[in-house]
Amino acid sequence: MAFRTFLAATVATSALAVTLSAPAVAQEDDAADSRRLGTVLVTAQRTEENLQDVPVAVTALSTEDIEDKQVQNIRDLQFLAPNINIATNTGTASAARIFLRGVGEDESRGAVDQAVGIYVDGIYIGRSVGSLMDVVDLEQIEVLRGPQGTLYGRNTIGGAIKLTSVKPQFENSANVLTTIGNEGRLDLRGTANYQIDDRTAFRLTALHRERDGFHTLRPNGDFEGQDRDVGRLHTLAVRGSLYHEFNDVWSVLISADQTLDRSDPIPDSAAPNGDLAVGGDVDNDIFTIEPLEGTTCSAFTPGNFQPLGCFTDYNQRLKSGGASVNIEAAMEGVTFTSLTGVRNLDDNLSTRIGFPYIQDTNQDQFSQEFTLASNDGPHDWLLGAYYFTEQLELNTTFVFPFSVNTETESFALFGQGTYNVTDQLGLTGGLRYTTETKELDAEALLSGLSRIDERDFSNISYTVGADYRFNESVLGYAKFSTGFKSGGWSPDAFSPAAVFLPVRKETLESFEAGVKTDLFNDRVRFNATYFFNTYEDLQIGATVPGLGFTRFNVPETEIQGLEFEWVVQATDNFQINGNLGLLDAEYTEIDDVAAGGLTNEGATPACGGVVSVACASTLDLKNAPEYKATIGALYTMPIQGGDLIFSGDINFEDDSWSLVANDPPHALIDVPTLVNARVKYEAEAGWSVALWGKNLGDEEYYRAASAGSFSTYASEPLTYGIELGYEF
Repeated sequence: MAFRTFLAATVATSALAVTLSAPAVAQEDDAADSRRLGTVLVTAQRTEENLQDVPVAVTALSTEDIEDKQVQNIRDLQFLAPNINIATNTGTASAARIFLRGVGEDESRGAVDQAVGIYVDGIYIGRSVGSLMDVVDLEQIEVLRGPQGTLYGRNTIGGAIKLTSVKPQFENSANVLTTIGNEGRLDLRGTANYQIDDRTAFRLTALHRERDGFHTLRPNGDFEGQDRDVGRLHTLAVRGSLYHEFNDVWSVLISADQTLDRSDPIPDSAAPNGDLAVGGDVDNDIFTIEPLEGTTCSAFTPGNFQPLGCFTDYNQRLKSGGASVNIEAAMEGVTFTSLTGVRNLDDNLSTRIGFPYIQDTNQDQFSQEFTLASNDGPHDWLLGAYYFTEQLELNTTFVFPFSVNTETESFALFGQGTYNVTDQLGLTGGLRYTTETKELDAEALLSGLSRIDERDFSNISYTVGADYRFNESVLGYAKFSTGFKSGGWSPDAFSPAAVFLPVRKETLESFEAGVKTDLFNDRVRFNATYFFNTYEDLQIGATVPGLGFTRFNVPETEIQGLEFEWVVQATDNFQINGNLGLLDAEYTEIDDVAAGGLTNEGATPACGGVVSVACASTLDLKNAPEYKATIGALYTMPIQGGDLIFSGDINFEDDSWSLVANDPPHALIDVPTLVNARVKYEAEAGWSVALWGKNLGDEEYYRAASAGSFSTYASEPLTYGIELGYEF
């Protein structure tokens, strides 16, 4: 139904475009010029290139796109690239759950690596916790779909998200921005840029963001009267950077950032009664948290067993930060780059995920990369070396207390080159060798079950491909690429047979073919991609018969899909944009252990209480909707010494399961049609005012669930506000 609505909206909007394009009177204004369809530069292949010349499936958002599409957090990329699925991880405040093309990871605890890499100014973010970061003073966001094993390495088996900050400019300027919204929303943001001399500039950005909680906690029994709001937002972030050019060849960019996030985790609430045959929320409101029917809160219940509606200690305190030094030498014919990064994370979390859950994470990482890349000549090439080390301490209480300490050391050599056979045909090949050592020291503190282990992993990832420019408007390409995700251990030990069990590394082979077009005098941009992935040893966490909750590997999975992106510049001032992702995913090889884990010991209704490979093979992959789509519009109009900018989008998504067992029923995620809009007046004098709204239909929905207590984790309801800005 939602997909038919999407098609109808597409047709209607296209008809509106035709109507508006009839007069097509060209008007000169800066807002329209900066937003008009044109050349987009990306660094997906580690060098600056035109988006339409890059034989890679990549979505790029400029500073104006980030503003118009209301991207305030990585989570807001949810509908802005085909086949992407992003949410706040279950019960957390700052951990990202990211799936691209059905490939991802939703375990945010230590000893488990992610499947989609996040990079901030080239520095890999090693942990899921803290990766759901606010978007501040960015020049560009790039979403690379498919395995990026050659140029980006480990843990990019699903893809990569690159955040690029605005570099210090050789000018003196500043801007301030204030947002006031419903539910006590208040943002204060400021940026100052100072030119120290002809070759040196400094830039500083700060953000304070707060908002009241959307949820109301209403315990009964011994805790009656302790009602309070839950789910508040409270973040402070600061970033500074210094850029210096030693001469016309050598330059350095030094950056440092710090974030203090005291936002509450998203609390759990029972699924509405209308969604279930039995049980569920007594008032059918997922934004109220009360005990299930028949449950009375008792002060004598141990804290780590308090049920839904009686647990009250939802809180988090996260401190993360880092620094990087980027040295570059643009010599004749070749560019040398050295990128050094250090980051640290300290997170204290108290939440509820089926049971009360407490987590204390401390992480430190260091990375060093050297690259040599061509910058002139008929052929393109890049060579590099990469080193990464990480220390992680994780202490959790989930029914029982656990201590997990890991150390990782990884080294890689890589290279990629494109040989331009003719002006039309290019052949690309790349190779990356990675070696990695991981150490584990983990213990279940009550039972004494423990594991001390060391494991070595190695991998050769590669890519081969060809691209052909049929004419100035059409580029076609095909490629075969691979990637891998590190092996590791389960962070759980609930039985003597499952003591921090090891899991094998994941590998993925991907065939991809695509076309990139700029048509009708560059008025229409239409890009399309087909991909087919063979996914071996997919790592999954679930309950396995005789083992309890642990992690295991699924021998083989196949995923294929289609992706479409388009921008239609109907007039100089009116633009339509959108994307559509189609996905088909299935388990193709399953062993007995995987069958037991996937079906939750046969609890999946279709299995009739019996663990079987045949039944497990029929299950849908989690977080892999068969379609996702968005259609948006942008209109700019010069008026009264400035520009009026209208933007909006309508978003559609198929149902998908958030749990591997495709059960219980409330784990089926049903996302309604979502509508967002924004209108901004930007004065030539430097001031601006904007009105914005997200989820304008005030739809109640959730993207995460846990099996116990019918628990769901609600997404944001209607939010709206006013934004005031000034540039000087």
